[in-house]
Amino acid sequence: MVDPTGCGDAFRSGLLYGIVRGFDWETTGRLASFMGALKITQRGAQNHSLRREEIAARVHAEFGFYI
Repeated sequence: MVDPTGCGDAFRSGLLYGIVRGFDWETTGRLASFMGALKITQRGAQNHSLRREEIAARVHAEFGFYI
């Protein structure tokens, strides 16, 4: 854990993304948790460096679904 600041926001972004896209609750929860986990590895609330394509590739590699 580097910095928990912004983890809740990242979690909510994954949650809302899954809801808007019509994902089932299990998939939505995995995505939300994954987003929070990605955030906790970097310092600061908005200092992320991953792009959408990188996140999509990591989600697919971990969970086998596309976002």
